[in-house]
Parts: sequence; structure tokens; C-alpha cells
Amino acid sequence: MARKLSIPLIRKAVKSSSEKSVGETNLKLAGVMVLLTQRDGEYWIILNRRTMTVKHHKGEISFPGGSKDVTDPDLLFTALRETQEEMGINPEEVEVLGKIDVTPTQTGFLISPYVGIIDHPYKFSLSKSEVESVLEIPLSGLFSTHYRSDEIKSSKNQLQKAPAYSFDGNVVYGATARILDNLAELIKAA
Repeated sequence: MARKLSIPLIRKAVKSSSEKSVGETNLKLAGVMVLLTQRDGEYWIILNRRTMTVKHHKGEISFPGGSKDVTDPDLLFTALRETQEEMGINPEEVEVLGKIDVTPTQTGFLISPYVGIIDHPYKFSLSKSEVESVLEIPLSGLFSTHYRSDEIKSSKNQLQKAPAYSFDGNVVYGATARILDNLAELIKAA
């Protein structure tokens, strides 16, 4: 990307998200935080590697987040609550920029991703039962063929193209990669 990534640009991109409809759905509602932090003059996306003991998506790289509890007032609350539970990030220390497009999963969830910023460095307090490690990818990597590729997969007897991101020997795919791709498209359009 030729234009320097900045909070005003990212905020503009997030605000331009047009809540695409996924139609009638019986998917379980979930909220995640797409966390950014600034380090060495560049913005980084904070991800985590899930443990092998969690119920869904064992060992996968994801955003902090999870299913909406009946006591959660909304999905932003869910995303912030889950982020605190999984990574020890205080909700008051997250500057929420807004929500981007919802993402359905093949495992029965409808994910509402919220973009937020936290200070760097941050002292994480990981839930040992849910999060194995914290990973960071440069936000600029979303626009680089060095990090991004397309994978072809078979679904319902047809081939589909899906984004994937690779960095430092880690591969991000599925809903997490689709959310990253959506963020990249919004930033490009802004």
C-alpha cells in the first residue's frame, strides 16, 4: 500500500463497513476483537494460537473472542469479555474503532468482528486452557503477496477460493483469514 497506515485511515475504513446481510440464519452468535497495536512505527495485528484442549478450532490461529452468553448485552461486550478472559486485556484499555462485516463459519457460528487498538507493549495474562501463545503480523502484511495467498478448497462439490496468510511459519486460514481479508479490502477502499 502506498499510503501510510494510520489510525484515521483505519478508523475511516472500519466506519465504511456496510454490514452485509447473511440472510436468515440459525448460527450461534460470536464476537471477536481484531486487535491492533503500534510498534516500531508500524501497526501490528494481535492473534493467538488456540490450545489443543479447547472445544472448537484446536491449535488454530484466531482472534480473541467467543460465543455470546445470554447475559451479554451485545456482541461488542462479548468480544471484550472474551478478550479479557483469554488474554487478560482490560476492556477499558481497548480503543474500539468499530465493527466490520460479519463472517459465518462452517462450524455454526456467525462472527461479529470489532476492531480495536491497545498500547504496546501489553502485559498479557493468557488463559492457559484456551491460548497457547500470542502472535503478531504486520498490518501492512495484509497487502503483500509475501504474506497473502489464495487456497482452493472443495465445498459442497464445488471449488472455492479462500484467502490464507502465512508468516513466520504460521498459517492463518478460515474465518480468521476472511476477517483479515475484509479488513484489508476496507482499508484499500478508504
